[in-house]
Amino acid sequence: MLEIQPTSGLTASQIRLPGSKYIANRVLPLCAMAVSPSRLTNVVSNNDIKAAIEGLSGLGYQLKLESDHLVIQPRASKPDSQVCIDTAHSGTFSRFVTAIAALETVDVRISCSDKMATRPMRELFDSLQQLGVSIESPNGRLPAVIKGPIANSVCQLDSRRSSQYVSALLMVAPLTELGIEIQMPSKGVSNSYIEMTLDWMRKLGISIDKTMRGYRVKGGQSYQGITAELPGDAVSASYFMGLVGIVGGQLRIQSFDFASKQGEAKFYHLLEKMGMSFKRDNQDLIVSCEQGLKSIEVDMSEMPDVVQTLAVMASYAEGTTRINNIGHLAFKESNRIKDTACELRKAGIQVEDGEDYLVIQGGQPKGATIETYDDHRMAMSMGLLGAKTSGIRIIDPDVVAKSFPSYWQLMASCGLLSKKVDKS
Repeated sequence: MLEIQPTSGLTASQIRLPGSKYIANRVLPLCAMAVSPSRLTNVVSNNDIKAAIEGLSGLGYQLKLESDHLVIQPRASKPDSQVCIDTAHSGTFSRFVTAIAALETVDVRISCSDKMATRPMRELFDSLQQLGVSIESPNGRLPAVIKGPIANSVCQLDSRRSSQYVSALLMVAPLTELGIEIQMPSKGVSNSYIEMTLDWMRKLGISIDKTMRGYRVKGGQSYQGITAELPGDAVSASYFMGLVGIVGGQLRIQSFDFASKQGEAKFYHLLEKMGMSFKRDNQDLIVSCEQGLKSIEVDMSEMPDVVQTLAVMASYAEGTTRINNIGHLAFKESNRIKDTACELRKAGIQVEDGEDYLVIQGGQPKGATIETYDDHRMAMSMGLLGAKTSGIRIIDPDVVAKSFPSYWQLMASCGLLSKKVDKS
């Protein structure tokens, strides 16, 4: 357990963040499936990326992580017998590799952690089965056995619970013989993440057509390898913006990805409405806060992974903050609606939660022992409660290794110190 030490102010003037895990989660498999080599730099070495490298390697793809860069060679051969892959906790890789496995003609058995086994997969399974793929799963979730190849060219997809289903099908569509038309009868969520996938597919040479209710991708295309430096992670940046908002001062975030398709990259625009100031200096973002935070009402359907950061900041803001259209957060690593509300209440904050919203009454949090629910974002966001409040303790702080292994060290460099304590 980790006890956060309140800080009197920032002790760093600038910070550089690890590469985006969201981009890495997409670019790694795209480059692995390419017909020419790739070299990627500023690749974060977290548990999700390690699971992706190991899983893709199990399918015969050639990836080698060296320090902070990744060298990817074209696949030399396809498996000729059953393959077993463990996706661990990674929801993104679980969805992506399920579609990639559907390109094979052998059984691919996909297993995962107990936590991942509770997360939804049925919509993706249904679409793949429409495309002619055989899937053995007792409950519409992992573990499952996937056997391709993809033989049909049209499927319907319900993406109301996750945009990752759409990205998964898009990624493999160019490599099929007939291509794939994805028809989506209902409005999906987190569309900025689909745009991110499409952006990188195009960078690797793929053509995609947008239709009235989905996408059409021609078959028989091939990915071309690239050399690229991955930009800093937008969601990781949110925690340091949150720190500045709570304790005040100024911090320069180096190499901020202003061109990102990711919704969370626009988080700082919301924080301006809360009273914070932001200035672009070439590729850096200068973050400052000279007064107390103000409450806001906001639609965060396109910024799901910074909802918890905003919720903690709202706990220190003047007035009542309302966060709307976040129903899909119930299906993340934890139920990020109910569980976030529960932990904030432990810290003395008045919170109302519903199926798709949070309402937070700002005040002064009190000390509390915070459960993380095996959710990295719960740990990182709730750690910010301790910036101005004594007695905030985080259970299982090492869960941050899923996405941001150096989180606590980087926070310490900015002045938010912590120490390990006994659970008693």
